[in-house]
Amino acid sequence: MEKGRSLPILSGICCMLAVALVPVMDSCAAPIELSWVSIVSKNNNPEMQAFDRAFIQRVNERAKGELFIKYRGGPETITAFDQGKAVQKGVVDIANVACGFYEPIAPGVGGAMLTRIPLEEERKPGGGYDFLNELHKKGGLYYLGRGTPADEYFALNLRKKVQSRQDFVGLRLGTATVSRACVEAWGATVVSLSMDEYYTAMEHGMVDGIASCPWTLLVSAGIHEVTKYALDHGFYQSTLAVIMNLDKFNKLPKHLQTLMTESIIQSEKEMRTYYAGIKADAKQKMAKSGIEFYKFPPDTAKWFLDTAYNAAWEYQMKRYPDVTPKLKQLLSGK
Repeated sequence: MEKGRSLPILSGICCMLAVALVPVMDSCAAPIELSWVSIVSKNNNPEMQAFDRAFIQRVNERAKGELFIKYRGGPETITAFDQGKAVQKGVVDIANVACGFYEPIAPGVGGAMLTRIPLEEERKPGGGYDFLNELHKKGGLYYLGRGTPADEYFALNLRKKVQSRQDFVGLRLGTATVSRACVEAWGATVVSLSMDEYYTAMEHGMVDGIASCPWTLLVSAGIHEVTKYALDHGFYQSTLAVIMNLDKFNKLPKHLQTLMTESIIQSEKEMRTYYAGIKADAKQKMAKSGIEFYKFPPDTAKWFLDTAYNAAWEYQMKRYPDVTPKLKQLLSGK
């Protein structure tokens, strides 16, 4: 009888020991290590350093050893145009890169730059963020959020002052692909340029202005030295997006997925404030260099901005007719 009673007792003790050991084993498990890359090198770019503090370091600190995100490098490690595909294939886990660079694998996501609603509204259930994430998932990506939310990101920087709609006719505007559609819709002549050609083109009068250059870049690249006028009507949103390999995100424990989501939402708010600050600093430096800031009359300003957005949406509609109407509805606030 004594021997028979001892068997369930021993079994109970073994079960208790097994349960007690589980947290010990979990706490000793190796941390999950992720890697990230950026469109420009973090090492010499204040904006990427700010993002590193706002998101990457926040995740690493809050994860308390369970997860660690390590920096792999910028375009010197993986070229900017290949970073989206590298994330898709799992070569790297996370990237902060322009959404237009990887749009071929996530069709339609380039429309994210055309948002005209606040971040908080974009994050509402069933809103713009959720739909953008659906588009990313089709390409094996998880859309964490915006890298640097920057309202009125692009601006028209000029050698020749434009004061009316008619003044755009014959105006030569240097632009990258991002603002080509709106330049054409304004009635100006498109001069395709890469960023490293902006200064020379303005200096030598090859163009009358640049349409795809934010003020922060204008100052950091010294282009303000060859600029006379700045039209104070910004348009579009920064195109930087933070993306992650979909399988890698799905394999994270739920509490770490939540941590990542909460951290990027906080990062978006901090980066929005950060960019507003450096934009104000750039504007001050431009004014000190003698650049004249000016605005259009209200009716002309409305035409200018509405044309910029409508032209870009039409461009997206031609390329991605299946998804663009819904994205436009969600991001237009109408």
